[in-house]
Amino acid sequence: PPRRVRGPYGLGAMVAFTAFDGQPQTAKTLLHALFEAGVIAFVAGADPVRMRFLVPVGCVTEDDIDTVCDLLGKTLDRVAAEL
Repeated sequence: PPRRVRGPYGLGAMVAFTAFDGQPQTAKTLLHALFEAGVIAFVAGADPVRMRFLVPVGCVTEDDIDTVCDLLGKTLDRVAAEL
């Protein structure tokens, strides 16, 4: 299977990764799928386009992180099947 994620990148609470091929349309597709799954992310950069999360330091819990990681994994699987 193609590599789904490269990274992570970033400092502090601003976490980024490159999804799939890092192309704008692929990032947009994943961004919309994540939003539908209940995860807010945004894109930044070009060549490659990266997905970013701004983790709310001070109020995020380990359970929150586990939930988002689970949703991210499931969403990556779903988008991979559509590509």
